[in-house]
Amino acid sequence: DGSELPTVPISRDLLACADDPSEMLAAVCSLDAPEAAEALVAHGVMIARSLPRETAGVVIALCDGTYSPTVLADAAAGRPAVARNEYGEASGLKCTKYPISLFANAFMENPKLFRLILAHCRRNDRVLTPMLRRTLLELTLDEWNAAKRTGDTQVEKLRHDEAIVMLSENHVDDMGDYESLVIVQAAGFTQGEILLYERLNMVPMLLEEYARRGTERSRRQMLAMCDLHDPDLFAEVLAHFVKMAGERWNKDMLKEEASVNSESEIGGLLHDIHEALVMARDHGDLPPVRVLRILAGEGHGMFHSDKHHGSNQSGGDRCGVPLSAAMDYVGAILDDSSRKMNRLKNNVDEYSRLCNDMELEINALLSPGSPGKQSEVGKKSALPNVDIDEMYSSLCQLEEDRHTISGQSIQAGRAAEFERLEAMKEDFWREMEHSDDPFETICFYISKGYLENI
Repeated sequence: DGSELPTVPISRDLLACADDPSEMLAAVCSLDAPEAAEALVAHGVMIARSLPRETAGVVIALCDGTYSPTVLADAAAGRPAVARNEYGEASGLKCTKYPISLFANAFMENPKLFRLILAHCRRNDRVLTPMLRRTLLELTLDEWNAAKRTGDTQVEKLRHDEAIVMLSENHVDDMGDYESLVIVQAAGFTQGEILLYERLNMVPMLLEEYARRGTERSRRQMLAMCDLHDPDLFAEVLAHFVKMAGERWNKDMLKEEASVNSESEIGGLLHDIHEALVMARDHGDLPPVRVLRILAGEGHGMFHSDKHHGSNQSGGDRCGVPLSAAMDYVGAILDDSSRKMNRLKNNVDEYSRLCNDMELEINALLSPGSPGKQSEVGKKSALPNVDIDEMYSSLCQLEEDRHTISGQSIQAGRAAEFERLEAMKEDFWREMEHSDDPFETICFYISKGYLENI
């Protein structure tokens, strides 16, 4: 990977005996690229401690492949410079490109200059190890924090944008998401934390960060996460909204005029709560009881023990929302419950009526027959009067006819009809033999119209 430098014998002994760093650097600049790189690896710490900028220039030239003793000698003598590109860098490859990791130790005592060198290498797609990429991120965030403390907004914005680019580019996998998360958390870089939380799918921590920021954009992002149809996630979002509303209510000492339609900050938050409740009603994944407990300020709305409830959720610590924010949700839930109760009541009444009718029919069938009662039963019953003896004689006659017909040649259509009647007769007698109530079986056959053909 270029991290090891082949041993090249240095033909000059000046590096070992010179006491002046300027002479040492001049001696390095007079060497060819392999010898200069080996010299900087061996003596770069001592030279960079006295001449950091000059040493950084030589190192950058070695990393870019533009190092040449002739070019450096011309620059020192004031002769015309070589052609340069749009960034002011010498154009044309004059030596092998060396990795910055060879010379990193020389600039550990000068973090600002080291950050400039690493940023140059990253911008020009030079080889950077994952450790050096994390070092560049850490140094960039250090300067970002320093600019925030001193009020330098221009530098703060530049370092902020550089850090976001580093966390968003393709090489972020080489840097390591979790290692980067530790760095941005230590630096307090909130936007970087959110970016990594989203990439790592750390939903609870992402919600905490959005809630901590509390801006309108953060709340909209929290609402967008509710489209995952996860009831627990939806409960977390709603609980954060209620907590934010309670904090702003107590802080600003708002009165009853704050409502969903208010133009104030608390009004916007209540509007978001109202929208979240509409989503909860439409999705139907979250039980209404749990939603109401959340709106009352009881955290995530999960039931817990009385001991825990008494120790952590005292009445004075709860922060709910005004009724105006939850009115539509509560009203819709009550309407739905009322419709379900009415439908259930109608079903129960219908079932009760059918049971009563069945009971009357059973009592009428089981009661001893008297002329008056039989007439009443005849009036109430929809079944016609049946003469059992006549029916039995008809069946016997049918049996005799069967023996008569079997001895004759019949047509194919009559044979099929006879077989159907035979099967019907067998089914009828089978049912009569196994039935506990023959009268009920006969009534069934009459109601189906089967006995007309028997």
